[in-house]
Amino acid sequence: MEAVGDVGTFAVGSTAVLEAARSTRIVSDLRNFVSRAVRDQTVDVEVEEETGTADVIVARASSLPADLIVMGTHGRTGIERLLVGSVAERVLRTASCPVMVVPPHDAVPTETVSFKHIVCAVDFSASSLAALRWAVSLAKETDAHLWLLHTIEVPPELRVSTVVTDEEVAELNASARADALSRLRSLIPPQAAEFCSIETATAAGEAAHAILQFAAEHKADLVVMGAQGHGAIDRLIFGSKTRDVIGGATCPVLTVR
Repeated sequence: MEAVGDVGTFAVGSTAVLEAARSTRIVSDLRNFVSRAVRDQTVDVEVEEETGTADVIVARASSLPADLIVMGTHGRTGIERLLVGSVAERVLRTASCPVMVVPPHDAVPTETVSFKHIVCAVDFSASSLAALRWAVSLAKETDAHLWLLHTIEVPPELRVSTVVTDEEVAELNASARADALSRLRSLIPPQAAEFCSIETATAAGEAAHAILQFAAEHKADLVVMGAQGHGAIDRLIFGSKTRDVIGGATCPVLTVR
């Protein structure tokens, strides 16, 4: 919890007695909250009060070290929804381990989660190849159907220097799709098909919109993608494509560096 600002009913004083009482109350409330989702598992509950929530989450994950951070996004709308939330976005930007973000949506199951329809977005960057390894591993564990999706944002005809005819444009697009599908198929690990079903696909247009549309059409219950894309800006900061997919997704999104 943030150590600054209004903390509601807990902001009652700063003496040692009151601080101890507040800590006990917070831990109790947290345990009650967690118990609604936990059945037979053992869960450790911790409370830390600092000024930088995201930094504390990342530091704690690093010290464990954690294999995965799971966070929920707030049920906001408009620009606040698209921006994901400052805490979640900072965690996504700085965490060294994969981060799964779960949206506040009725379609997200509250029972035991078992992903059966996984979409992995691949732009052939290093982080998307790492995401692919996670996606394949999860698909194997849950016997899921896995889609490997590559989006073609820049029309192939814009990459050539000469004016082309409609027929040549069609040929260029067909060639680009065939090349992408071939590269995707080459990434599928041997024997993976023995444990799960894997298909490859391409989509044209702005990447985030294409990924969201594909995930919706194929009823995905998980999207897996790299936290940083191929572009120079994406390599320097948290990728805008990743942020936009998380902001618009109605299923959990797993980001991998």
